[in-house]
Amino acid sequence: MLITIVIIVALFIIGAAVGSFTSVVIYRLHTKKRGILRGRSACPGCDKTLQPLDLIPVLSYLALRGKCRYCSKEISYMYPLLEIISGTLFACLFLKFPFLNDALQFSGTDFGVYLLYAFYTFVLVFTFFYDLHYLKIADEILLPAILIGLIATIATPLTPHFADALIGAAAGAAFFGIQILLSHGKWVGLGDLRLGAFMGVILGWKLLIVALVISYLSGSVVALMIVAKTKKFFGVKIPFGPLLVTGTFVAIFFGNDLFNWYLKSVLGL
Repeated sequence: MLITIVIIVALFIIGAAVGSFTSVVIYRLHTKKRGILRGRSACPGCDKTLQPLDLIPVLSYLALRGKCRYCSKEISYMYPLLEIISGTLFACLFLKFPFLNDALQFSGTDFGVYLLYAFYTFVLVFTFFYDLHYLKIADEILLPAILIGLIATIATPLTPHFADALIGAAAGAAFFGIQILLSHGKWVGLGDLRLGAFMGVILGWKLLIVALVISYLSGSVVALMIVAKTKKFFGVKIPFGPLLVTGTFVAIFFGNDLFNWYLKSVLGL
C-alpha cells in the first residue's frame, strides 16, 4: 500500500511537470514562437526570463500569489489548473494500468501501456486547453498522435486491435464529417473531425460511442447553463474540443463498465 501511495504521488508530480510543459507548447504553437523544446520560459507581460524557482508546478503560482515576480502581472489561474489536472490524470492512469504492485513486481507490458496513455493524456489535455483558449484544434499535435496511436495498436496488446482502431477512426471522422456537410460547417469544424478520428483510434468503435454520448450530454448541460446566464439562444460559440476530451477520458477509465451496463440494464442483452 505504501509503495502505491509513493508511486501515485511521484506520478502526480511528473504529470504536473508535463502539464507545465503543455502550457508552454500551447502558447508557443499559437504564437508561432520558436524553441518549444529548447527555449527558456519568459513572462508574456515583461518578457523577463523565468528562473527555475518560478517554474515549480503549482507551488510557484501559490508562492508568487498568482503574479509575476518581476512585473507583478497577474498569472492566469489556467496554468496551475492545467498542472493539477495533468498531474491527477497521470496518477489515475496508474490505478488503471498498475505497472508495479506492493510486492515490487514490475510489469513491462503494463508500463508500456501506461506510457502510451500518458502520451495520449498529454495530447488530450493540450487539445482541451488549446481549443478552450483559441477555438482551434492544433494539427501539429493531433495528426502525429493519430499515426502513433495506429502504430501502437499493432505493438501493444492492451489497446484496441488495429482493425478496431481503423473502424473507430473512420466512424469518428464520418460522424463529424456528416455534421459538417449537413450544416455547412456551422455545427462543428474540421478540427472536431480530426479529433473524432483520434478518439476512434485510441478507444475503438465501442468506447467511441460511450465518449460521444458523454460529450453530447455534457455539451447539452453546458449549453443550458450558458443560455440561462446570457439569455441568448443563438450566436454563442462553445468550444466542443474540451467536451470531446472529457468524454474520451470518461471512456478510458469507465467506458467498458458503462458500455456493459447499457447492454445489460437498458437493452437486456
